[in-house]
Amino acid sequence: MSRAKLSFPDAKSLHAIFETVSKLVDEVSITVANDGFKIVALDDARVALLKVNLPPEIFLEYSIENDYATMGFGLERVVKILSRGKKGERLDIDISEEEVTWTIYSSAIKKFTIRNLEVPQPEIPEGEIELANRIAMIVEPFRDALKDAESIGEIVELDASSEDVFVIRGVGESLAETKLPRDAPSLIEYEVKEPGKSAYSIEYLKHVISLTKVADTIVIEFSPQMPLRLMFKLPGGGDVEYLLAPRP
Repeated sequence: MSRAKLSFPDAKSLHAIFETVSKLVDEVSITVANDGFKIVALDDARVALLKVNLPPEIFLEYSIENDYATMGFGLERVVKILSRGKKGERLDIDISEEEVTWTIYSSAIKKFTIRNLEVPQPEIPEGEIELANRIAMIVEPFRDALKDAESIGEIVELDASSEDVFVIRGVGESLAETKLPRDAPSLIEYEVKEPGKSAYSIEYLKHVISLTKVADTIVIEFSPQMPLRLMFKLPGGGDVEYLLAPRP
């Protein structure tokens, strides 16, 4: 296996990404190649799929021997390591066949070395899911709507029944609604080809709350009674895709 050395400008952002991955799986395998830093995680119930793509350009340094390297590790430990970094603090990652070293540059230089494990990549079905409705928006109102929904019950309903209003609804013994008219400042794009609504687990949607700390915008794609696709756009480039099966 090749060696690699990466330098990322913001340890806190990478912590938010790994924290999200840790909600789905205990261990992860990461591919570092010429076209970017990639993570694929599928939960045991095969309900949620997460894909992280960080292009080389957003790193301060991105060098690989022989164009390809991998690293694998338990996420609980790495999330704790990255929690030691603050916003704007540089994080270096040195990858060898035997170990991975994480160095955080703050008022002191903090260095952590762990074993590089062989973690199998999940088997993902091929083929792209076509979803009819697409909403792009500023991430904060989406985060707030999820928190409102969580206070009500276990289900979040996304409703694009109207071509003029997008509704995020918490459903339980009570009801919580966030209504976003298509001309709302927080909506960047509102395209409805198949009006209707679909329900998803709030427990699984809570997994991506950490990403709202680091993403600028989110793209929401769904069709009635079909999976949900969330695409978080990261500052400076890169994205995190989250695919979630619908609730019956």
